[in-house]
Amino acid sequence: MTINTVSNKVRAAYGIGDYAICLYWSGVGLYLLYFYTDVVGITPLLAGWIYALGIAWDAITDPFMGYLAERTRTRMGSYRPYIFYGAIPLAFSFILLFWVPPYEGTKLFIFLLTANLVHRTCFTIVSVPYSSLTARITDDSDERTKLTTARMLGASFGTLSVSALGFPIVLWFGGADEALGFIFLGMICGLTAVIVLSITVKFVEERRFNFTPSQLPSFSKVSKSVAENYPFWIVFGSILILGSTSIMFNNNLIYFVKYSLDLHAYQGLILGVSSGAALLAIPLWAFAALKIGKRNSWMAAMTILLIGFLVFYFYPIASLVELLLVLGFIGIGNGATGVLFWSMLPDTIEYGEWKTGVRTESSLYGFMTFAQKGAIAFAALLLGMVLTQIGFEPNEIQSEQTLSGLKFVMTWIPLVGIFISFILVSFYPIDKSFHKKLINEIEVRKLNNAAD
Repeated sequence: MTINTVSNKVRAAYGIGDYAICLYWSGVGLYLLYFYTDVVGITPLLAGWIYALGIAWDAITDPFMGYLAERTRTRMGSYRPYIFYGAIPLAFSFILLFWVPPYEGTKLFIFLLTANLVHRTCFTIVSVPYSSLTARITDDSDERTKLTTARMLGASFGTLSVSALGFPIVLWFGGADEALGFIFLGMICGLTAVIVLSITVKFVEERRFNFTPSQLPSFSKVSKSVAENYPFWIVFGSILILGSTSIMFNNNLIYFVKYSLDLHAYQGLILGVSSGAALLAIPLWAFAALKIGKRNSWMAAMTILLIGFLVFYFYPIASLVELLLVLGFIGIGNGATGVLFWSMLPDTIEYGEWKTGVRTESSLYGFMTFAQKGAIAFAALLLGMVLTQIGFEPNEIQSEQTLSGLKFVMTWIPLVGIFISFILVSFYPIDKSFHKKLINEIEVRKLNNAAD
């Protein structure tokens, strides 16, 4: 297998693909729960169940899609056909997801759940092959890093776009009728994503090669390697806790802005500032990781988040400017999680190879994806239960007790997660010198094995 350099055109075409992916991912993450409760009019508990079952189904289907895609052989390659042929069904499923059907009761529940499951299936068909493309574009480690950076930038801009423009689009096209506005949001996101993904398919090519079963480690060896890889479990636990607890803040922020601050007309600006601050902070945290190390950078980010959430809870925010300043500060801390996580995870792969002699790249990534989505599903269900418990009623004036409970759960649950993450990562052992040692000893081992 020859090492190939990736052109800027291909790198950009691949990176922009995650812009499309994140229009869907962030669109669902930010707006679906609100759409269910305040537009469709179902209870938070029922909304949480539908949301959770959709994400859980997504998690379950991911490994099967990966298995199917890597064994597909066509003139377009293994992965690009799924992106090409899946783009339009995915767009239609997203529109269907944000349609209010003329049903009530059990029929309404069945429709919403079915639409959610259809969308998550279509999303899996496109997103899993897209994520897998990196290994088929190049086998050079540095080139893969550049591809990942391009992808992260595309993803961040996708999240920023749907955050900042989501509610303005809903209000512009729907006016007082948010149901109509969400249909237009779905159509605009879907059309944009189809165009963007077609660019990815056109300009990105896959290398063709085959793996034989004898080249792959046994299940028992993989399991043993994963089990003994304690740096992976530190990173895994940290991102899992942060990902699940952050749902409590991100999804409740829309409710807090609407019902507690009466700033619903500024939702686009508010969500945009939160996402934009995280995007702008990515170069900062990448630089920090090089200068003070990934562990220290992570702990610094968690400290910023701890301060930000404490200020959010204890300071009596009463104006748009105050809210934006606090959210901007929190966004700076949030910007670290993505860049540091995807930087630390490959290091844990090499630790596992050094420790056990088995490289478990695909297994660790696959396990991480499955567990992340499972945690999000659980958090969504928990959120629905919590909103019900505090007495939340969609499109009604909320009691002081409900508003107080809303602020409490959206602040203190993430605070607990941030604190646990801080403690966990303090035990992360891999720094620059240790990683260099790992790489050198792995290479020496390979040379010795080749000589034998």
